[in-house]
Amino acid sequence: MNIKTLLVGLAAVGLAMSAAGAAARTLAEIQADGSLAIVTTASAPPHGFKNPASNRLEGIMVDVADAVAKHLKVRHKLTDVPFSGLIPTLTSGRADVMSAPLFITEERARAIDFSAPVYEWGEGIVVGAKAKKSYTRFEDLQGQRVGVLIDSVQFNMIKDMPDTKVSTYQDYSTLLADVRAGRIDLGVIDPPSIIYQIKTKNIPGVKLDTAYRPQKTWQVGMAVQKGNRELLDAVNAALAEMKRNGELAAIGQKWGVADLISK
Repeated sequence: MNIKTLLVGLAAVGLAMSAAGAAARTLAEIQADGSLAIVTTASAPPHGFKNPASNRLEGIMVDVADAVAKHLKVRHKLTDVPFSGLIPTLTSGRADVMSAPLFITEERARAIDFSAPVYEWGEGIVVGAKAKKSYTRFEDLQGQRVGVLIDSVQFNMIKDMPDTKVSTYQDYSTLLADVRAGRIDLGVIDPPSIIYQIKTKNIPGVKLDTAYRPQKTWQVGMAVQKGNRELLDAVNAALAEMKRNGELAAIGQKWGVADLISK
């Protein structure tokens, strides 16, 4: 999973694109057309990915997009783009709504309008399966050999920690291999992605350190073009109803993240 752009990228591109973006379709126009254009990404399992067996988009935010469209009583069309294309696709008017694992940040919120949070998580720790040392606090990582994805929020958290050797990786596969081989003591990771990869790919020799309590929490939400208030209100109303009636909890349960759904 390429979290580089997921966690820290996109804002500069999004801000640039937003200035030149086409006018957003209103809720009335979408309802009259009967179709909602939704942009997502297939680059982030379990949040969004393409099932090789069916060649269909699946994942947490894909299911959320499906449900929101049903609440708005419209059909929907999903467009899959790389992470770097999420905000530009929305701000250019090629999509009405974004439903992707993009963290809500102040910088990004200057380019697009986020919905209420859908789900959230903090940093996690992955160690070797036979590791005897456990980590409970972020401060416990000092002096260790730590792996993180390059340019991730986890990298920004730990890069200046004294007496700590920080190694950066382009992907989790390589990071997990180094944890398993003992070349690093631990990895600071995105728990949903690692849980999914360990389970679905049967990755041996690594485990989550369940004693660790995250220092920070990041939230994921849907988004619309800046200033599209009526559509944003409709999306938020759909999400609120999904929280009340258990739909959102069921999606979380399906993908193993029920405990991460925002209240």
